[in-house]
Amino acid sequence: MSRLIALTSCLAVLLVGCANDADTLCDRRKECFEADLDTSKCADKVTAWEEEKESEIDTRRARTANCAECVVDRTCAEVLSNCIDSCFGIP
Repeated sequence: MSRLIALTSCLAVLLVGCANDADTLCDRRKECFEADLDTSKCADKVTAWEEEKESEIDTRRARTANCAECVVDRTCAEVLSNCIDSCFGIP
């Protein structure tokens, strides 16, 4: 029983982490580039893009995660100069 609880907890953390990548990306876009950006709509758009092509879901989710990881602890200037490659093409 305790293994089931541990497995469920780990799965929940992973799922929340995936959802937070789009939120992180959109929050930084709003902070750095578009003050009037609706972060909820932005996150929905990123999630829809990730799931658009079934054959590319894992690749697109990984791209979103890499972008979010790049932008999370950087200043806006650092995001612009260091994260373009990681984030380019993500809606």
